[in-house]
Amino acid sequence: MNTLSIVITSLLATLATFTRVAVTILASIVTGWFLGYAAAKNGLVERVFLSVTQTLEAVPVITFFPIVLVFFISSIRGYLGVELAVDFLVFTAVVWNIWVGEYESIKTVSQSLEDVANMYKLSFIAKFSKLYIPVTIPRVAGNVLVSFADGLFYITVSEVIALGTKSYHVFGIGSLIFSWVNVGMWFNAIIALIVLVIMVTIVVFGVLRPFVNWAVKYSYDPYAEVMRTGVRRQTPSRIRASLARNVRYLRRITAAERALIPAFVRATSYAVYHRLTVRPRPINVLTRFDKYVAAGIGSLLLALIAYSVYSSWSTTWLPIMINIYDNWEVYLYYLGLDWLRILLVTVSAILIAIPINYLMVTRPKLEAVLLPILEDLASIPVSAYLPLVAIPFVTYLAIRLGLRISLEILVFIVAFLSTAWYVIYNMYVGMKTIPRSLWDVANNLNLSSWYKLTKLAIPGAMPATITGLASTVGSTWGGLEIAEYFQGINGKVYMVHGYTALMDYYTATGNLIGLEAMSLILAINVILLSVFLWRSLFTMARQRYRMEGAISM
Repeated sequence: MNTLSIVITSLLATLATFTRVAVTILASIVTGWFLGYAAAKNGLVERVFLSVTQTLEAVPVITFFPIVLVFFISSIRGYLGVELAVDFLVFTAVVWNIWVGEYESIKTVSQSLEDVANMYKLSFIAKFSKLYIPVTIPRVAGNVLVSFADGLFYITVSEVIALGTKSYHVFGIGSLIFSWVNVGMWFNAIIALIVLVIMVTIVVFGVLRPFVNWAVKYSYDPYAEVMRTGVRRQTPSRIRASLARNVRYLRRITAAERALIPAFVRATSYAVYHRLTVRPRPINVLTRFDKYVAAGIGSLLLALIAYSVYSSWSTTWLPIMINIYDNWEVYLYYLGLDWLRILLVTVSAILIAIPINYLMVTRPKLEAVLLPILEDLASIPVSAYLPLVAIPFVTYLAIRLGLRISLEILVFIVAFLSTAWYVIYNMYVGMKTIPRSLWDVANNLNLSSWYKLTKLAIPGAMPATITGLASTVGSTWGGLEIAEYFQGINGKVYMVHGYTALMDYYTATGNLIGLEAMSLILAINVILLSVFLWRSLFTMARQRYRMEGAISM
């Protein structure tokens, strides 16, 4: 195979992978319009929608592997089953932030716009297409970059699924690089990786960035509208013209910020910028009929769950319980090791994000250069180049440091590169949205950089930082999954002691009962962390570090 054939094959594989990501993102957007509308207009649907999205968003994608293996691959079978399995895994990675963003956009739509739609007696289809869909476009644009990066990360991992002695794969850049590395065709793999990097750069700056800029026109600023209306009636012509120009400039700036800044936000339940600037109307009040319907649906779901557990108790749940009872000490030990790795990755991400974001916020020229680079790096999936990065760690460094230490360093690097961007981007949003008046006060008082960093930048970015930390912790599990158990040179498998490594080992050996048991433990563990830690931390951050009162019109 000559170089041209390698490039063409790599390009086609990359296009196939990008097509899968695009289809799942489009499916998320379309379904989010209807679910977001239903949740925004009905109290019962709203409570169910928020509970489900907030819970499942905290669950790592790897916990869905048993569902994929059992339902799609074992039940549907064939290439269609494998293709649906890959698409389902990517869908679970990109859907939640898009759904919640669309719900919040519809929920907080200006009442004046709804009054105008009602005054013109628009039909449901006309109101939906002319009002509710347009108001969601800025939020969709704000989340599409992050969803694209998430989708690429998980699809390159999911394009090859091994279950025991069987291996299932679909045509894509992830499976192509995996197959070439597996047979030692390093030149082909490097060419494929270069093609992937080039294509990611083209899509980010040639498609996604223009889409974000285009979405600015759908932003709506009611405050600027009120100011403009009042000025038009009360000011002389020259002053009115000058003020109108300033108002138009203000509207462009605020619209650009509202559309562009959320592009770097991967909130766990709510987008950070929207939380800080928009106060949603109270949750819809449940009527007595809604309560009866909720009680009926809840009873029906409980009955179905009870019947499902009862019917599959001897074949599924009993073996899972026995597996947990027999191996709980090993599971807890490995779970503790991975939580320690997550803690180290999180602390490192914070220590690196603080100076980088402070420099970007205070030095616009550096921001203009560094921010696009970070965008591009965040969109390149580390899973695609892991086999190449791992070469020195399993050869030279393994001899110098020992294989175990060398692999631990590799796990840390891969986990960091797969998830640190969430802290960096969310903290950047937090510092960027600190009112300009506070920066002016700090500059007028000639405060030192250290004082401005510790007393203004870090506290002001605290709500956004906590959101980024929650996303980081949840996404680090994906980085650990690909780094703790991987296939390196000439098909040799490398493994460290860890929870996700054991899950991968169970998958490779076909131990579905053990995999289901560990997935259940991990899901419960992460959900409890989300309920009892992140929600309380975010509430504390909003109460103690909100700076809305410092904004003056």
